[in-house]
Amino acid sequence: MGLYLREATEEDMDLLYEWANDPVVRRNAFHTEAIPYETHVKWFRQMLENKMAHQYILCHAEEPVGQIRLNIEDGTALIDYSVAPKQRGKGLGAVLLELVKEKAGETETVTRLMGQVKNENIASVKTFEKCGYQRTEGKSYITFVFEL
Repeated sequence: MGLYLREATEEDMDLLYEWANDPVVRRNAFHTEAIPYETHVKWFRQMLENKMAHQYILCHAEEPVGQIRLNIEDGTALIDYSVAPKQRGKGLGAVLLELVKEKAGETETVTRLMGQVKNENIASVKTFEKCGYQRTEGKSYITFVFEL
């Protein structure tokens, strides 16, 4: 089996904690401080129960290789994504952004996807551009939008 997205489950909590605290992820996040485990557990359980949040795991065969989350508000799904440290540089960010278009299209409430990327996060900037997202410059970050 190739690359596919699956819904995150309670069993993914520790994996997502590990990925969220990866130094590269923290550096590119808007909140750069490390996430305490207790904070992550509380957030993760609330996120799983939130009908306006959709957390997916990108798998290659059965191996998790990345994650993407959609936080939906007023028809716009704000994207958060990352690729497992050992899987970076293989184009998986673009795979995540392409596959999530289909997932978002399956919902009746999402009409647009949006990502916000720090100016210095060149890899994510290039990934959003490659996937056809429209770019709008901001002071400290770039907003990318894809209309469904």
